[in-house]
Amino acid sequence: MKQKIKILINSLFVIISIIQVGCNSTNGQKAEITSDNITGSESSEVSNLLSVNCYACHNPNTNSHDEILAPPLAGIKMRYINATNDKEDFINRMSGFIFTPNAEAALMKGPVKRFGLMPKTALNEDEIRKIVTYIYENEIEEPSWFKEHEKEMHGGKNNNKN
Repeated sequence: MKQKIKILINSLFVIISIIQVGCNSTNGQKAEITSDNITGSESSEVSNLLSVNCYACHNPNTNSHDEILAPPLAGIKMRYINATNDKEDFINRMSGFIFTPNAEAALMKGPVKRFGLMPKTALNEDEIRKIVTYIYENEIEEPSWFKEHEKEMHGGKNNNKN
């Protein structure tokens, strides 16, 4: 019973946080995606999908690790790059997790413990794959505190233990 209450409270916190951050980011700045690295007509579509659906929780404009609602996308990208063999494997594995989040498939056990499991998204598989492809192919904005946090947590290495 206590576990169910804890899960309910964590879920409510995530939902409320998503709504708050989506309306007003933690430091008054909305994370923006530039289309410099995206080509073709999908540029603004992918930019909008990432900004609206991902940066509500993975906002790179937070002032500290304590303010973010989910791990930074730069850290997630690094973890998936280290755990996969190539672009196709990266896209398939990350897209699969985003489409159907579950603790067993999570590569980042520490963040799941800290933030809870990512909620299921309303995005369809094609939209998720576009976002994940963008993440793979482009440099992802890091929060200002990210490199220092990585150094403290992993000695500067991404060791895939979290």
